Amino acid sequence: MISLPKRIAMQKLRRHVSVLLLICISIGVSSARAQSPTRLSSTPKTFQSFYAKFRRAVIRGDKQAVASMTTFPFSYGWDAGDEGTYGRRQFLQKFKDIFRGAASLFRRSDPKFTMDATSLVLTNTADASHYVFEKKHGIYHFASFIVEP
Repeated sequence: MISLPKRIAMQKLRRHVSVLLLICISIGVSSARAQSPTRLSSTPKTFQSFYAKFRRAVIRGDKQAVASMTTFPFSYGWDAGDEGTYGRRQFLQKFKDIFRGAASLFRRSDPKFTMDATSLVLTNTADASHYVFEKKHGIYHFASFIVEP
């Protein structure tokens, strides 16, 4: 037979474990919801407006227009070990490399984005590249480019 103090301690432990389990489950559900793909038409209107301008500039190959919608220093990750930041001049020099092979991606009328509280990510499944857009001070910018190894 278990003594009363041990029984009370075990009940408290079960409650704590139950609460922790519920917290872990809710965090997992929130993370899954944040990572589910969202169509452009379901993103905030301010992002849709920004993306329309950005998309037109990319399709035209207008480096200056794209750079004006980009945050500097601009983060990049080409491969493990080849990551860092570009200044505006370096970004303009690497423009063709960043957008190479993405013409069909940017021509889509309602692409899917992965969203969280501050960023939206457009993924090119053809080459595992990710175009990351962030909102800072109420304005969206192109913030980083990452290619999965």
